Parts: sequence; C-alpha cells; structure tokens
Amino acid sequence: MNKKKWLLISGSVLLSLVLFFIVFFQLTPPLTDIEQSSFKSFYLSSFIFPVLVAPLIEEIRFRGFLTKSKILQGIFLLLTPISLFVAGWDTIIFILVLVIYSIYALYKVYKFDALLDILIIVSSLFFSLHHLPFNANITWSWIPFLGVSFSLGLLFSWVIINKSIIWAFILHGGWNLVVSLLFLGHLHFGISEEPGEVISDEYHLEWKRIPFLNSNSGQYKPNGNVLTITNMNLQDVIGYAGPEILDSMLVTEPFVKYDITFQSENEAELKANFVKALEIDSLLIKKVK
Repeated sequence: MNKKKWLLISGSVLLSLVLFFIVFFQLTPPLTDIEQSSFKSFYLSSFIFPVLVAPLIEEIRFRGFLTKSKILQGIFLLLTPISLFVAGWDTIIFILVLVIYSIYALYKVYKFDALLDILIIVSSLFFSLHHLPFNANITWSWIPFLGVSFSLGLLFSWVIINKSIIWAFILHGGWNLVVSLLFLGHLHFGISEEPGEVISDEYHLEWKRIPFLNSNSGQYKPNGNVLTITNMNLQDVIGYAGPEILDSMLVTEPFVKYDITFQSENEAELKANFVKALEIDSLLIKKVK
C-alpha cells in the first residue's frame, strides 16, 4: 500500500522545478560569513561526512518520529536539544522545535492523520533551514536551495513511511554523493582556465585557475618582493599569508585551485598589496556585517 502518496508527488514535482530553476539560471548559493574550509578538509567535508555520517544523524533528527522504533523516536526527541547546546543557541530554531514537539505530542495523543501531515511539513522546513550555514542571512537568493532540501525532506519522509529508515539513510547518502561528485566535477572540468591579471604602480598580479584533480601538491613560495603560488586554493594561501585576513574577507571561489605570481614594489607591503590585488579581481570580497 502506497501511504501518503502526496509526499512522493509534491516532493518530486517541487524538486524537479527547483532544480530546473537553479540549472537554467545557473544559480549558486550565496557566500556566507562563516569560516571557510581549506583544501585539507575538502574530502572530509564534501564526501565522508555528507555521505556516511550526516544521513544517519539527520534522518533520525528530522524524521525519527516516523519510525516504529521507540529508541529512534527517543533519539529524535534528544538530538535537537543537544545540537542547540553544541552548535550554539538559535531562537528561531528553538521556537520551531517547540512547534514540532507540540505537534508530535498532539499526534501521539489524538492520532489525527492531519497532525502527522503538518508535522512532516514543519519538520521538512526545519530540515531545510538546517542546511543554511550558521549565521547566514535568509535572503531570496537562498529560496531555491531551501526548496531543494525541503522537497527532499518530503521525499525521505515518504521513503520512511513506505519502506524503512534504512532506505532513507541510503538514498540520503546517495543524493549527497551525487551532489559531491558534481561539485568535484565542476572544480576539475567546469572552471575557466582563462588567466587573470592586475597591474598597478605598486604591484603586479597574475593568476590562473587549475583543474582540481591535476595534483595534490601545492607550493607557497615567497622570495623577497615576489610571491609564487602553485596549485593551491585561496583558503590555504591566506593561511600562509595571514589567517586573520579571513576575519574580514571571503574567498569567492572556495576550493578552486590557482597558480599565482605576485610582485610588490615594496617588499614590506607584500601581504597588504597581495590582498588588495585579490580584492580588485574579486577573488576576495569584504564580509557584509
């Protein structure tokens, strides 16, 4: 018996429409005021955690109430309060959690099917908001990406109801794997290798994007007033040049690797001029407070 078929239909239609919108308009998630990861954590943050760890935690945290297991239902009730203490307090999330717990309690008492439908919708919204970076400002630019995770929340709910949470684990991990592979493919095949150049009386910058999988070895080599960088992303470059720079600046192309040659007329101003040149070519931008 196909229970709650509306989840499958609405989730599939919404996901298709949102993905078409994102691809057609070539949208990318907005840059956010968060600490950006270096290349060293790329495979951990883009493959291992999203594919193997996140599906287990998220399916129980956001849809554990749909299982018949009392243990998983108990973990569902515990995970979010724990996360509020571990990840940091968020009033909006706290209010949303109270709403979810209230609806869940009402459903357990009265067993109204409509309450379960509302609970699934609200928990899918919670699941969607969970995928926003911490401290991100919710703007219109985020709506399509929130739509993706919301529709997935509906679909994974249908899977748990009609199959099992194990299948939700597998499909959730499979989805994340596909997204990660597409991202990796973009970093290797989808980047523009057209060189860039910034020239002023004080400095000269030349840079070129490098396909991601060409090599895992990079080099940061300052020599007097000349800085040579080979096969490194800007997060790691800034880590050498001055990690404090990322307190006020954002890397516009996270994980993209570059070959860079930079020369400053004044050796003492090498780092400051380097940051200026990167900002002029929009490889770095100031954080919005």
